[in-house]
Formats: sequence, C-alpha cells, structure tokens
Amino acid sequence: MLKKKGRAAAQEINASSMADIAFLLLIFFLVTTTIASDKGLRIILPPKREKEQRDVVVEVNKKNVYTILVNSRNQLLVEEESGRMDALRKGIKKFVTNNGKDPESSDNPQEAVVSYKTDRATQYKTYLRVLDEIKGAYNELRAEFLKMPLDEYLKFNEKKAMDDPILVKKAQNFAEAMQEPASVRKYLNVNHKKDPKGMSDYERKRIEAYKQARASAKELFIEKYFDAKLEYPERISEAEPTKVEE
Repeated sequence: MLKKKGRAAAQEINASSMADIAFLLLIFFLVTTTIASDKGLRIILPPKREKEQRDVVVEVNKKNVYTILVNSRNQLLVEEESGRMDALRKGIKKFVTNNGKDPESSDNPQEAVVSYKTDRATQYKTYLRVLDEIKGAYNELRAEFLKMPLDEYLKFNEKKAMDDPILVKKAQNFAEAMQEPASVRKYLNVNHKKDPKGMSDYERKRIEAYKQARASAKELFIEKYFDAKLEYPERISEAEPTKVEE
C-alpha cells in the first residue's frame, strides 16, 4: 500500500552568520568613513598667571596701541576711523615700524600693541579674516627682516630645524654656562636685544651665555628666524567680545 506524501517541511534560513556579517560591515564603514573635525586657530596661549600677577595692571602709552574694532554689522573702525579690510595689513605695518618718526604713533616695534575687539554679533569669518590680516602683517615684516619671500618664510619648518645637532649642542653650551637646564627653545628665546638699562645681573649673564653659545659654531637660519621674532614681537591684545558702538 502506497503512503501519501505529506507537505514538504518549510525551508529555514540559516541566520547563524548574520551577526558576523553585520560586525564585518561595521568595521568596514568605521575604517573607510572620514570623520569631519572642526579646525580651530593655532594660537599659543600664555601660561596661567598667579593671582598676584592677575592683579597687576600694565600701563601702555596710548600712542603705542593700534585699535581695531568690529561692530555687529562686520564694519571696521580703525584708530577711531572707518577702515577697510584691504588696507588693514598696510596700516598695521606702518604703525609697528614707525620708530618714533610720527610722535602720535608707536615708539618702536617692541612697544607697539595691536588691540583687537569685536562685537558679540560679529560674524566668525570676519573675526578670523581680521586676525589673519594682523598676523599677516607681522609675518610680512619678519620676512622682510630676513630678506626672503613671504611664502618661503611661512614654509619654514621650525620644529624640524630644532633637531639640528649643531643647535642642540649650542643649547647644551648655554645650559652649562648658566648651570641650569635649558631646552633648545629656551636658548632661542633669550632676548639678547633687550635694552641693558635696568637689567639684572642674571639677565646679563643669560645674554652673555647666549652670545658665547651662538658664536661657538656656524650661525643657523633658525637663529636668524628667532631674531626676526624679537625684532617684531607679535603683541596682539584681544578683548572679550562685547557691544561695540555702531
């Protein structure tokens, strides 16, 4: 007697490897996806000051301050007059390099300060553009001091140059003369052009140790690079955004 065939058993899908596939896909997208990151300004902030230092009020002669204000409509007020973005860099350079020629302007580049203040409603791109112009003015002055094109000056790799064995040896000579630890950057940052008037014995010793260390081997470009920074120190005073008069 023939038996009647029943309905074929329903086919089942093997899902045992689905978790592995999902995991592999997750890894794939994590590896291949580019995650956007916000880029900020590369600004070296000053070290945190002690309470006693914060209470000290530094008085600056008004003629040594170049004021730049930006209102809520992104309009510039430069030295209490309406200003243009394309003339900003030239005006800053003229102010910084005045060297006392105009009695109403800065005494010298070491005393000159650029004061920059914006309104709370100022657009961020305007804030950045003005800051770029200020920094650009200092970069141009330093490039001119070194007698080199601006693009070459901006391409100079300061960090790489600090690994030069000759420079490292000079820093060691400086440290031995001072009988205290000194990094390459500390050696390069010695203000050997400082006015000797009112200088302490320790400062005189540092400058003498620096000059001896610098003369101990051939002069390096990075030393001239830091000379340009000393000649035109970037003194920018940025006030907290507030209400700027229209």
